[in-house]
Amino acid sequence: MLLNWVARWVVNWLHEPLYGVFDLASRWLFGPAHQYVDVGYPRLPEAVAMIVVPTLIYWVFVRLSERRRVRELGGGWKGLAEGGLGLALGAGLVAVIVGVLALAGAYHVTGSEPWVVVQWSVPVAAVAFREELLFRGVIQRVSEERFGSWLALAFAAAWFGLQHADNPNAGLVDGLMIALFGGVLLGVCYLATRRLWLAIGVHAAWNFVEGGVFGAPVSGYAVPGVLRSSLEGPAWLTGGTFGPESSLVTLAVCSGASVVLPLVAWRRGRLRPVRLRRRPHPPAPPLPTASRDAET
Repeated sequence: MLLNWVARWVVNWLHEPLYGVFDLASRWLFGPAHQYVDVGYPRLPEAVAMIVVPTLIYWVFVRLSERRRVRELGGGWKGLAEGGLGLALGAGLVAVIVGVLALAGAYHVTGSEPWVVVQWSVPVAAVAFREELLFRGVIQRVSEERFGSWLALAFAAAWFGLQHADNPNAGLVDGLMIALFGGVLLGVCYLATRRLWLAIGVHAAWNFVEGGVFGAPVSGYAVPGVLRSSLEGPAWLTGGTFGPESSLVTLAVCSGASVVLPLVAWRRGRLRPVRLRRRPHPPAPPLPTASRDAET
């Protein structure tokens, strides 16, 4: 069980070297750098590869190893609706957070750049897709088979936060905030639907609207947006140089959705208990037989 568990993670990281190939190809075709070099998002060829390659690897591995349909990436019209709902939820949460920061005098618009939003749509979606496939599709789903829904959710959320703690302008506190609001929120999106589309939609819309629309830093990266903006105020309010994702406002706003969605999962019977293997009981000793020489 443990070896199978680790193997699935390893296989899902094997596509990393392929990104290097696509990166070299895009540099050769489009030049050594794009206009914004520090945004943390891939260029279009790499973005397409970031969706296609992991999907193929994941699909083949699930079909061969687990011998089942890849239901978490299916759903037809239901999956499409869940993705749309995720986009609306992610965009709405960011709009509320930025609105609160603006009312508090912490968010200021300094200009605009309307066409910049176009070039980030596919790259942002690609990053969200890849991370959800790994953290929810692999780490949380596989962990849940043994440790149950809650421990798997905590484990995947913590790992998700630690990964972002290595971003520019980030530290352990910022990673903890990402785990508490982002890791938990995206994890319960999976629990409520048992598909990845709701989480992918929330994740993609969050990054796209936060950076590509409002021009705020996204997980430590300075992403250019339709609106050029600045954040002023204490770090607990604005998130500092890491961005609003490290703000207590974000944690408070997202906690509501993180509470409602597990209730949906519970009502649908989609929460799984811990499955610990029981040790087999030792065989009972044989009953003593009466001695043939016993006196009657």
